[in-house]
Amino acid sequence: MHWIPIAAWIAAAAIAVVVLGFCAYEIAWKSKRLRSDVAELMTLTAGLTDLQGSIAVARQRIAAASAELR
Repeated sequence: MHWIPIAAWIAAAAIAVVVLGFCAYEIAWKSKRLRSDVAELMTLTAGLTDLQGSIAVARQRIAAASAELR
């Protein structure tokens, strides 16, 4: 009967190893996904910055054109 606690501890250790392995996998997967998302957001930010510059140039051209018409 003394084997029951030993078996319970072995089962608990095995479950702990499986749970910790799954947690490590999830953290690695989510970290990779977040790095990918950050790269996409940085690309989007660069595009939006370029667009903001183009809008500023267009506004200046519109202001200059409307000033010439007056």
